[in-house]
Amino acid sequence: MDPDTSRKVSDLLSLMEDISTDIDVQTDLKALTSELKTIKEALRELAARFDAFEQAYIDKRHQIRAIRDEMLTLVDKDQ
Repeated sequence: MDPDTSRKVSDLLSLMEDISTDIDVQTDLKALTSELKTIKEALRELAARFDAFEQAYIDKRHQIRAIRDEMLTLVDKDQ
């Protein structure tokens, strides 16, 4: 094979390898992007659950305070 043809074949093989690498990188990037979206959605759901727990805690605390105040009022009436 003459040197010019050999060089062209080598360049073509190198170009094909670069294209293959680019495709692999793009596939990996798509997979990572998909995983990141899944993680973001899970974090949103988790944050919403924590907000709901916090609100339930606040509501229960108000209920307990109201019951405590009622009990104190009953105790004060007896005295």
